[in-house]
Amino acid sequence: MKIKIIVLAFILIPVFGKSQTKNDILMYAAQFVSGCADGVNQSLVHHYLGMGTRFWDFQTSWKNKYKDYDAGDLRPAFWGSKSIFVGFTDGYHLTRTVDRSFTSVSLALGLKEKNSFRQIVKKVIISSLVNRAGFLLFFNVIFPRRGGGLNK
Repeated sequence: MKIKIIVLAFILIPVFGKSQTKNDILMYAAQFVSGCADGVNQSLVHHYLGMGTRFWDFQTSWKNKYKDYDAGDLRPAFWGSKSIFVGFTDGYHLTRTVDRSFTSVSLALGLKEKNSFRQIVKKVIISSLVNRAGFLLFFNVIFPRRGGGLNK
């Protein structure tokens, strides 16, 4: 696994070369954060990260949007907790919100400049690589599978 990270790092070194503008670096940084959030999200689901905790346990944390789900009180825990602010009620939804938000920021930064088709393809490829590097960092390195569940 460490070999994959090292190889990926060497592939990404040109990303931060002199030919990149400040806007490009911000766009790639947003993609990296997006990938990190996706890595945490998938670690919650597939590596059973946070099991047994109120905020991070994806199997029960969805109840956080209600006042007291277990007692039958299905009123919202706070205004918007069942709709617009559901992304702040538990770790699963928070990581999805961060992933989508930073992907949107990256797209906005990418659309800010006029680029040739070749430059666009290059930026899409680099953005994808940087995004997956963030994902791999959290999914395989920081929060590797520790057993449990069906996938032992």
